[in-house]
Amino acid sequence: MGIQITYAENLPEIKSEFIEPYAQRFLMMQMESVYFGLITPQEARVSLDCVEYFISSFCGIHARLSVSNEYGRFKRLSDDEMKSICKKVFTEI
Repeated sequence: MGIQITYAENLPEIKSEFIEPYAQRFLMMQMESVYFGLITPQEARVSLDCVEYFISSFCGIHARLSVSNEYGRFKRLSDDEMKSICKKVFTEI
């Protein structure tokens, strides 16, 4: 009979240089979804919180800090500010 392990003990950290490109792309996916109206700013915040929690649990310190800073900056925007920035990013590309 197996035992379910619910903590990260004995798991190697995911190296920051491996996970950071995925974290960056995920942020851009959320921004794109907000821009096109596929999700609300609040839904983007919830998704980013989930990924940030995963990274803080399993990844290296550099990834934890950079994701916390970048995601945090984006999540603290008001809904209107978030929509405005998303519009600017995707209309200037």
